[in-house]
Amino acid sequence: MDAVRNSPVSTYERTLRFADELFQEFRLELGRAVAAGSDLPPRVRVVHDRPGHMSPEFRTLAIPAAATEGGASPTVLSGAIASYARRNPPSCLMLVLDIVATENSEPRALLVGEARDRAGTRLFIVQPFSVKDRRVVWGDPLDGGWRDPGEDEMIIDEAFG
Repeated sequence: MDAVRNSPVSTYERTLRFADELFQEFRLELGRAVAAGSDLPPRVRVVHDRPGHMSPEFRTLAIPAAATEGGASPTVLSGAIASYARRNPPSCLMLVLDIVATENSEPRALLVGEARDRAGTRLFIVQPFSVKDRRVVWGDPLDGGWRDPGEDEMIIDEAFG
């Protein structure tokens, strides 16, 4: 059973499923936060496969931007996540955060998701959104949804050294 669970195809599909579940959860939380007039900190979900256990251990952490020096910059987030991962190396790690990017001198709200596992799977998604009357209006994910980021660096890459 472990050979099937740890096969490259199975690991990729598992990582994709875990990442998409976290991404969808964050979308719902973001909708509630916008309705309440509040913000959400970035979320990191850590997955540990334990020998002798049928199911993995999940731990979801909110990273308070105010608690990190320099706010939620990608460099600070990457370092904080890598530091955590060095103490307890994960089987899989995922990150979801909302950002405001500038496109043609106009601000654009984006939801960004990243996922990486020990087997080398690297996944990335960007979904635009806007807020109208305290409700989130979702755009279509850019580039078709979850994809391999190729040579582009992800925030969580440092956690896998």
